[in-house]
Amino acid sequence: MKKNIFLIGFLFFLLTCCNQRPKSNAVAEVDSIENAVSNSHNAKNSLNYIGTYKGILPCADCDGLETEITINENATFCLKIKYQGKGDKVYEQKGTFTWNKAGNTIVFNEIKNGPNQYFVGKKSLTQLDMSGKKNTGSLATAYVLSKQTADTITIETTDITKTTINLNNRMESTTVIQKVNPAVGKYTLAETKWKLIVLNKKIVVQKGKKPYFLKLNSKDGKFSAYAGCNSIMGSYVMPSANTLAFSEIGSTKMACPNMQLETNFIAMLEKTYSYLLEKETLTLFGKGKSTLARFEAIK
Repeated sequence: MKKNIFLIGFLFFLLTCCNQRPKSNAVAEVDSIENAVSNSHNAKNSLNYIGTYKGILPCADCDGLETEITINENATFCLKIKYQGKGDKVYEQKGTFTWNKAGNTIVFNEIKNGPNQYFVGKKSLTQLDMSGKKNTGSLATAYVLSKQTADTITIETTDITKTTINLNNRMESTTVIQKVNPAVGKYTLAETKWKLIVLNKKIVVQKGKKPYFLKLNSKDGKFSAYAGCNSIMGSYVMPSANTLAFSEIGSTKMACPNMQLETNFIAMLEKTYSYLLEKETLTLFGKGKSTLARFEAIK
C-alpha cells in the first residue's frame, strides 16, 4: 500500500513539473516578444513625421516667435523664425538632424546656441529645453508645433528674399532687439550700461576715469564696449530665450602699454553663449554654463 501511495505521489510530481515548465517558457517567450515590440515601436519607425510644422513659441524679448520647421526625408531640416512685433525679417537656418537613442526626439546638429531638440509626437513637434527635457509650468503647451496639412503648405520656388536672414552664417545675421521685459528686473539687458566687475573669475581693477563697460543697443542690434584702451563694437543676436551671441566684433587700432585685459574681454565676447539678468547684475556664460564675466549696472 505504501509503495502505491509513493508511486502515485511521484507520478503527480512529474506531471506537475511537466505542466509548469512549458508554461514558464511560454511566459518568458511572450515577455521577450513584448519587450522587442516595445523597443522597436517609436516615433522614428512608427510615425509619419516628414512634413512642415508651425506654431508660435514663447519669446523672452518679443511678443512671440513665429516658427516653421520642415523635416525632410533625407534627414535635413529647414527652420524659419520671425520675431513678432519686430518687423518682417525671417531668420532661416538649414542643416541635418539625427535621432536620440530612444527614437522619439530629433536633434538639429547645426544649431549650437539655442534649443535644438524636438520631441516627435503624432502630428506635432515639441521644443525641449537646453538640457533636452520638456518645458513645464503654465507655458508647457506653448512649445508645441502642429503639423500642417498638404493644402496649407506653400512650396517655395523662388530665391530667398531680402527680408530673410541666413543664420547658418552668424556673421551675416543682424537683428533688432528691443528691451527685455522690465518685469525681469529693474534694469534691462539692452540700453543699460554694464560695468565690468569680474572677467575670467578675476576681479577687474578699474583704471582711469572711463569705466570698463558693455552696452547693447536695442534699435539696431549693435553693441559698444570699452576695456581700457580701444573702443570695441559689433553686433549681437538673441537666438532664443536667455541665449546671447556677439559677432562682427571690431575695435579701434590704438596701441596701449597693456592690452591684455582688452584682448581677454574680446575673447570673452566671442565665447558668450547665454546670460542671466538678476536685478542690477548681468552674468555672461559660455557653453556648459561656465561663467565668463559679471557686470553691474551703472546707475
